[in-house]
Amino acid sequence: MSRVNVVRRQVLGRLSWGIADQAVSSLGNFLLGVFVARLMGAASLGALGLAFVAYAIALNCSRALSTDAVMVRFSAAGKEGWREAVAAATGVALFVGLVTGVICVGLGVALRMHTPGSEAGAAFIALGIVMPGLMFQDSWRSAFFAAGEGVKTFTNDTVWSVLMVGVLAAGYAANMRGITFALLVFGGTAWVAGLFGVWQSRIVPRPALAIGWLRKHRDLGMRFLVENVVLGAGGQIRALVVAATGGLAAAGAIRGAEMVIGPVAALLMGVGQVAVPEAARALTRGRRALLRLGAALSAGLAAVALAWGATVLVTFPLGIGRLVLGDVWADARGLVLGVVISCAAGCTQVGPSAALRALGRADLTMQCQILVTTLFVGMATAGALIWGAQGAVWGTAISSILGAFIWWSRLQKAQREHFAAADLEPEGAPA
Repeated sequence: MSRVNVVRRQVLGRLSWGIADQAVSSLGNFLLGVFVARLMGAASLGALGLAFVAYAIALNCSRALSTDAVMVRFSAAGKEGWREAVAAATGVALFVGLVTGVICVGLGVALRMHTPGSEAGAAFIALGIVMPGLMFQDSWRSAFFAAGEGVKTFTNDTVWSVLMVGVLAAGYAANMRGITFALLVFGGTAWVAGLFGVWQSRIVPRPALAIGWLRKHRDLGMRFLVENVVLGAGGQIRALVVAATGGLAAAGAIRGAEMVIGPVAALLMGVGQVAVPEAARALTRGRRALLRLGAALSAGLAAVALAWGATVLVTFPLGIGRLVLGDVWADARGLVLGVVISCAAGCTQVGPSAALRALGRADLTMQCQILVTTLFVGMATAGALIWGAQGAVWGTAISSILGAFIWWSRLQKAQREHFAAADLEPEGAPA
């Protein structure tokens, strides 16, 4: 077997573990959403959607400051270097979880004081209580992917999902069905999975190393933090605008439409986490290898998104939609096409994003994310004000298409600069 085929099979194997892992993780999130949608209705599902936006922002902060640097700089490092990096990065993740958890609890209390009985307030309080566990568990996922040990990530997320579904089922039998219960189960079982990660890796988090880690990797961390916070904030602003203009039911309808393309989101997120170390490895094989990998990732993901979207549009109106989402399906059905197009366009951004990170161009990834998110917020907000939930979805779709062109143009620029500089290196100079 040729070296090219061997490398290709290794890459596909690692990508497969990323996909399998995210499938398990997203299935757990999907079942949590179904639990809320079926038992509590659109308003509770909307509150869950708002809580998940806050969770995504916290997750993006944690990854930017802790495990993103592990992915970029320790994917090809020796075992000892990786272990030291993971001990520090998981400590940072715990710290970020604590800080963001306090913020969420404060926001939830404020919402409950302003609107007694607020579902959103209850969701934020519950999420804040369990946030450190959620950040801790996620840090193991990135750490294992960086080491090329996707099977450990898959095992960890399987343990989490099985525990969560089991406790939710037990709670249902005991008539415990509120949004607070659902989120406490979601985060409480993540704590258990996080401790399981300690056993898997034989690495104990070292929060005392957090400050040193942040200083050492501030060139990446701060830029990735801005990039990830901007990304998360864009989603939160859209959710808040829709909730303000159309109510929690409209936000819940969008959440329901996004849930039915959950398998594609799982695929995108799974590949996305493995894509950065794979791009870093491809870079060592030259410009063409990096470009081929980016193009293959983007084209493959977009094709899957469109295929799944077509399947949903044809089959879900036959009864599957109502079976999965209950009464929420009636409002979500008309939003599915726009969500599918938005998702497919978003998939085409995965390749250039991973390649830019592999090139070490955190400056360009930050620039792209700020520009693309500005488009996203502006077009989604304008659409929501004009046409409610439909306008928000189609505004998002158009901004995603424009965003793909922005990401690819920046990658072309970065590649020209990187390889032009490499060509100017004197012969025999270190690479």
